[in-house]
Amino acid sequence: MNIHFNKYEVKLGNKIYIILIPIFKLTKLYVISTDVRSAIVLGNESNLEYFSKLLLVMSQTKNSILYIPSKENRLTDYLQDRWSNKDSGNDLILLHHSLQFNPKDWKEIRYLLSKDRNERKEYLVINNDINIERNLSKYWYRENKDFLDIKEKFNTIFLIGSREIFHNISIDAINVKDEGRDLFERFPGYHAHEHIDYYARRIYDKAFKYYGWSLCLDFYDCELWGR
Repeated sequence: MNIHFNKYEVKLGNKIYIILIPIFKLTKLYVISTDVRSAIVLGNESNLEYFSKLLLVMSQTKNSILYIPSKENRLTDYLQDRWSNKDSGNDLILLHHSLQFNPKDWKEIRYLLSKDRNERKEYLVINNDINIERNLSKYWYRENKDFLDIKEKFNTIFLIGSREIFHNISIDAINVKDEGRDLFERFPGYHAHEHIDYYARRIYDKAFKYYGWSLCLDFYDCELWGR
């Protein structure tokens, strides 16, 4: 399967970053901050399915930053009143640990992107048949080193992970997409969701209190819900 992007190369200092922006507009994908260190990614069936494909792209692409400009999606009144702690949503960035990217650089990179008119169209071929055995129990053990790092800066949520992490979240997105409509119609008010902070690095203070991110992937269809 081919996924099409606008591709940019941004030079910052002595580094060149490859930025991929999907050509397909995910207009019904919302990335909302709900509290301090708490966020939620919501989407309808078509957007969750495409988002799962973007996650597969990232599971197979280590040298690029995938930028989803979801902040431009205007929040519905329901999301703004009942979920969000601010007037707008966030953008979403996916990248690998190996890029050693500092989120503090994103403001300058985003500015340079806004001035760049030299994008190239590019498509990436993703392998839907990739077989990674899901060993979810390992994320509960200190010895496991393969964690998702979740960061927030400049109205942007960064998901920094690995091949396996992005593949796992891709499966989660498909599960939420497949269950979402049926569960809502059978049990009005209930929405399918997955806690993708399950994969996150476990961070505790000296009193052993967890202070890491809460991050959830949810089904939300404003036309189906009527709100």
